[in-house]
Amino acid sequence: MDETEDARDLTAESFIQLWQQNNTFPTLDAVAAFLHVTIRNKCYNLLKHRQMKAGRRDELLRQINEREQDDFFEEQVQLQLVRRIYAEVDKLPPRMKAVFLLSYRDGLKPAEIAELLQIKAQTVTNQRVTAVRLLQLALGKDFMLSSLLVLLGYHDKL
Repeated sequence: MDETEDARDLTAESFIQLWQQNNTFPTLDAVAAFLHVTIRNKCYNLLKHRQMKAGRRDELLRQINEREQDDFFEEQVQLQLVRRIYAEVDKLPPRMKAVFLLSYRDGLKPAEIAELLQIKAQTVTNQRVTAVRLLQLALGKDFMLSSLLVLLGYHDKL
């Protein structure tokens, strides 16, 4: 998403919030102040989220660069495991899948996911727990895969 689209989205979201709270502003100055603070905070949140994603990407690149040639087999096994996990994630119900990916792949907090999907934070938490249980059940059917998950530490990353 480019910066122009981000700016449009943040502006639209801010005006939606303004519309939802339109009865609470006594003057136009109050409306202007609300929009200023809301858009500023949304910009800070966007920048913080981008910084977090960049940090995760940089950490992943750092880890990849540290790998030695001897790790080729382990790397291939991990790739297959990740593919298998994502294949199981694709089988989750759409809302649960979205919650799972926003949480574990994108690193969003339950409150952020709740706001984004317009659901309650408790629903997000429930969906995450259920998704992890379903994935554990699905992946647990294959003893060898479960053993490799434990040995390689992937169970901690889900």
